[in-house]
Amino acid sequence: MAIAMSQLSSSEPFHRGQPLPEMPTLPRSSKTAPLLTEVWTTAAPAVALYIDRQQLSRDCVGEQLAGHLANWTVRSVTSIRDIKGLADLSKFSIIVFNLHYGRFGSDEVRDEVMAIREAAPGTPLVIMSDLEDAMEVRRAMEHGARGYLPADLPFAQAIAAIRLVGGGGTYIPACVLATALAPQRTSQTHPMDGEGNPIQFSRRQREVLERLKQGKQNKIIAHELNMCESTVKVHIRLLMKKLKARNRTQVVLLTSNMQVLPQT
Repeated sequence: MAIAMSQLSSSEPFHRGQPLPEMPTLPRSSKTAPLLTEVWTTAAPAVALYIDRQQLSRDCVGEQLAGHLANWTVRSVTSIRDIKGLADLSKFSIIVFNLHYGRFGSDEVRDEVMAIREAAPGTPLVIMSDLEDAMEVRRAMEHGARGYLPADLPFAQAIAAIRLVGGGGTYIPACVLATALAPQRTSQTHPMDGEGNPIQFSRRQREVLERLKQGKQNKIIAHELNMCESTVKVHIRLLMKKLKARNRTQVVLLTSNMQVLPQT
């Protein structure tokens, strides 16, 4: 991921959203004041926290994120421990942690990710890494990550992935899924239940599963399959139950190198 260098402070935001327009002045007795307050009040701008132990990379990538995430505020720090107080943590819409060549087997990476999850359990986490390794992707998702961005991913796609995760989606790069599939092409296996029997899926479940693997959100899946979004959620819950998965990301990972059998 080619990034241009620049000298920026790592303790201040790189970019701030546009200021809200001034509200018109009204008499205190005006009954229209509450209504106008609602009209002029807008949602707070999205705020991204970028964590990177390498200062050069932290400054350069942080600047690029700020330049491409329009109307976002981007703050760059060395560690989640640099953030003071829960009030500050509650402002972040997404956390991006660059591991470089670090692995989840190392104490340094594992401790930082655990600190992130403890400090901001409800904030979506995206992992950046120089490793294009399917096992590292699996480990990242097991530790609560909602996205994994390998270093050779085009920057425009990385920005789109960050927006996707920030909007509630999950991103697994196609190249990593392809790597996971490659060793299994000559001898495909089937997902098995606890008794060793192949797990079977209905036609609709297979259609939903295929779109989950493409990283599509529930409303998009519902539109493409001409069904209600609530029905999509039901199919996903059934997939999770059959595969004993805790979330939709695990459903994708557990079926990434498996041949899904139709229901008889």
